[in-house]
Amino acid sequence: MLLYRCDFEEQEDGGGCYNISNFGPLKYAGLQGFLSVLADIRPKNDLGHPLCENLRDGDWMMDFISNRLIARGGALEVVGKWFDAMFSYLKMLPRYLIPCYFDALLIGAYSVIVQATLDRMSSFVQNGSTFVKQLGMASIQMCGIGRFPALPQLSPSLKGVPYRLNYITNEKEQCCPSLAAGLPHFAAGLFRCWGRDTFISLKGLLLVTGRAPEARNIILSFASTLRHGLIPNLLGHGIYARYNCRDAVWWWLQCIQDFCTSVENGVDILKCAVSRLYPTDNSPALAPGTVEQPLYEVMQEALQRHVEGVEYRERNAGPHMDTRMRDEGFNVSFGVDLETGFVFGGHRYNCGTWMDNMGESDMAQNRGVPATPRDGSAVEIIGLCKSTVRWLANLSKTSSFPYTGVKGQLKGKEVFITYEEWDKKIQDNFEKSFFVSGDPNDPNEKYPNFVHKKNIYKDTYGATSPWCDYQLRPNFPITMVVAPELFTPEKAWKALKVVEDHLLGPLGLKTLDPDDQVYCGFYDNSIDNGNFNIAKGYNYHQGPEWLWPLGYFLRAKLHFSKMIEEKLYEDTKYLVKHVLSHHYDHLSKSPWKGLPELTNENGAHCPFSCETQAWSIAVVLDVLYEL
Repeated sequence: MLLYRCDFEEQEDGGGCYNISNFGPLKYAGLQGFLSVLADIRPKNDLGHPLCENLRDGDWMMDFISNRLIARGGALEVVGKWFDAMFSYLKMLPRYLIPCYFDALLIGAYSVIVQATLDRMSSFVQNGSTFVKQLGMASIQMCGIGRFPALPQLSPSLKGVPYRLNYITNEKEQCCPSLAAGLPHFAAGLFRCWGRDTFISLKGLLLVTGRAPEARNIILSFASTLRHGLIPNLLGHGIYARYNCRDAVWWWLQCIQDFCTSVENGVDILKCAVSRLYPTDNSPALAPGTVEQPLYEVMQEALQRHVEGVEYRERNAGPHMDTRMRDEGFNVSFGVDLETGFVFGGHRYNCGTWMDNMGESDMAQNRGVPATPRDGSAVEIIGLCKSTVRWLANLSKTSSFPYTGVKGQLKGKEVFITYEEWDKKIQDNFEKSFFVSGDPNDPNEKYPNFVHKKNIYKDTYGATSPWCDYQLRPNFPITMVVAPELFTPEKAWKALKVVEDHLLGPLGLKTLDPDDQVYCGFYDNSIDNGNFNIAKGYNYHQGPEWLWPLGYFLRAKLHFSKMIEEKLYEDTKYLVKHVLSHHYDHLSKSPWKGLPELTNENGAHCPFSCETQAWSIAVVLDVLYEL
């Protein structure tokens, strides 16, 4: 509130960012919005800038800063009154001097506020480099609370939950901070919170920076929404949630593991009460406290439902819900192959992983056709599943998790599969199913004619269109990080070299091999022409360079180089630091003080990208934490 908040967040409260004539609205309503502009003015002494002119012409900017904070009440009101008092002295100066002293006043206040914020973060951030501290501050952009709480309510019996008085009813209500997916596009309202984005980001933004209470509340809040064995993609306050992604629940389980292993007494979260919004698939939304379960029971339900296999149709399916989807796209199915242990799901008309762009051009005739369905067994979901069952197998041995496995059907008979057995099945089958050797005589290779890059790992296994399995994409490094035991180090290193040679860009990883016939590295959502492969941004995940997979690529490089050879590890650390120097440069110069969602080919700016994205910031923090 004090430093950031973009225009959409402010509009939710009935306000907006400060708008300067002949310049436009600032990026943030908080102090960072003003300081980002002043940072450009200062080195050039550009006193003719519209911001300086605005300050000379009147007191509106100073009044905006102080009045906005005073209106919030509490500690912010105290800060607002301090600014009001300081500005009263500025207003008495000759008008031509005001820009200079305004800049000095804001720099002083900003420095104190930033230091006070960093002092509340983890020792890793406090003692870290300038880059680490800047990323720590960027994490603040994404974590907040608006006029309307974005998260479903937690159990009334849970301790450590923040409350406030509702601005309309004056009644007590929960006000847990939530994570925005990105600014400015996913900052407020129904589109602020996404299950997948939240749990890819949570470790870096909250656990690495030392905000465990907020992380706990977000984990438990999403747990309340479990339905069909899934965590929703679009949260929609829980009431308007969409259960149309296969991966969010596995990222959620990974974050629970990260919480338990990185927070003091973190395993206690498993016993925390979860107030179920939908205790059954068909139940209406229930009031908090109606049905409660410990978190470990909700986790077990998610795993059990996957093994049983689930098929359903999204509620309220139809064009009124999603104008881009074909009717078949609303049908969701997933399960576990108990021979291999692989989670599978999806079909050619929906897209249940992070590469979830759906065609929407009538002219190009791609409406309702996913660009990247990634049906079958997506490589990162296999890794996340392996990580989870390995952890639970160990946890159950210490009685910290009261379940040892799940029930399922194998060859027509009901069987009990322990987590240890499930873990072994994935271990035994992964590399022979996913590694692409390029050897035409490889007995494990079903479709040798589809191999166009050897020494890589398949993006999916068992896709409806088998050639999709063999596309080089940046997803297998995720599995290398969360479940490195699945990989032979030498094979993993060769695969990472292929990624480095073909996918690595200045800030992110290309989402598709440039040698692929449908590759296009420039994302433009405004184009609507007859080109099936690019119309209405159809190539969102078909080439543009996304930042968040880069974090997993770098962490995988660090892990396997350390296993192979000490010199190789030292060389890899040098590479990692060189790559991240581009992120430091971008972060320092960006008026948003964040890292973007994606770039176009070779790091070119993409105007359709979020300018600062939660998971982009989070994964870089993760890499630096490991270094």
